[in-house]
Amino acid sequence: MSEIAKPKNPEDDWKVWLVLNPAVWLMPILFAVLIIALVLHAVVFQMGFGWA
Repeated sequence: MSEIAKPKNPEDDWKVWLVLNPAVWLMPILFAVLIIALVLHAVVFQMGFGWA
């Protein structure tokens, strides 16, 4: 087996974005967080803990 070069941090930290492309995962995660926040607020207001 070939040896895998160990990363030289922090010089190689930028390379993680070659694998984790924010254009793919950032917006779906933000939309999911928005939906969770809206549902949570709806439940809390339904329980009567909203503004008087």
